[in-house]
Amino acid sequence: MNRRNSFKLLFAWLMVIPFTGSVLAGDVTSKMQPKIDAFKKQIVGWAADPLIVKAVKDANAKGPIPMMGNAKWRELKEVDPIVKAFVDHPAGQLMTKWMNIDAKVINKIVLTGDKSHRVAFTSMPAIYIGKGKPNFDSSFKDGKVWQQGESKPDPSTNIESVQISAPVKDGDKVIGVLLVALTASNL
Repeated sequence: MNRRNSFKLLFAWLMVIPFTGSVLAGDVTSKMQPKIDAFKKQIVGWAADPLIVKAVKDANAKGPIPMMGNAKWRELKEVDPIVKAFVDHPAGQLMTKWMNIDAKVINKIVLTGDKSHRVAFTSMPAIYIGKGKPNFDSSFKDGKVWQQGESKPDPSTNIESVQISAPVKDGDKVIGVLLVALTASNL
């Protein structure tokens, strides 16, 4: 077999490997899914907590921070008073309490308002405006719980995570989204 045919054979083999049913590093396995499903049920309850609903309603009435976009957000540090206000917010404190109940699995919780702006969080997310991201768009537009199809490094923590989100509702109206990042290795 000549060198060119060897490369063709190798390429063909590499194209077949992903379709053999083997588990890749980012796959959500059948072992992980029941734990993820349990957390999906849990965050629906969290998203309905009166403190969370009130925080979103209040933040929606104010709107996003004027002139704050994702580029400006990325210039801020965790110790910036703007960022600390989200963690110190009563909703941020409640979410930190929830996260600490199972800190081996939950590595971040983020609450978002109707303009996809951040309301509160347990640690600084990579972006301030979440519109265009499936975790916001799916739960906000469809009013359903969303799950990331595979694990991958979280953009802000760099922890291999599976993200899930649930709509925050005021009655039947979706007013925001609650996002939870789950540490894949502990699922």
